[in-house]
Amino acid sequence: PVARFLDAGVRAGLTLPGLFGVFYYRSANAKTLQTLSQFLPVPIEGLMREFSGGATPLEVCARTIRTLKQVGARHFYLSNLPLSNADATLEAIVAAI
Repeated sequence: PVARFLDAGVRAGLTLPGLFGVFYYRSANAKTLQTLSQFLPVPIEGLMREFSGGATPLEVCARTIRTLKQVGARHFYLSNLPLSNADATLEAIVAAI
């Protein structure tokens, strides 16, 4: 969907950059993911698979951003970083990208 969105912007001649939000999923708690899905699209099955396969929240987030970059997205914001160590978490995500 992001690649199609970016392509549509190019076809329409848009010159403003897009800003893409990435949600930092801390776990694959099914109840939490179901609740979140009432407010934003949540890839529940994919997240459950990744976390049950041993992926960490940091790895999932970094992989998401790498994938977005591969299709041409360049500007991001992260939401739901842990407040107690948001700066360290952000640094680790950037290093993993």
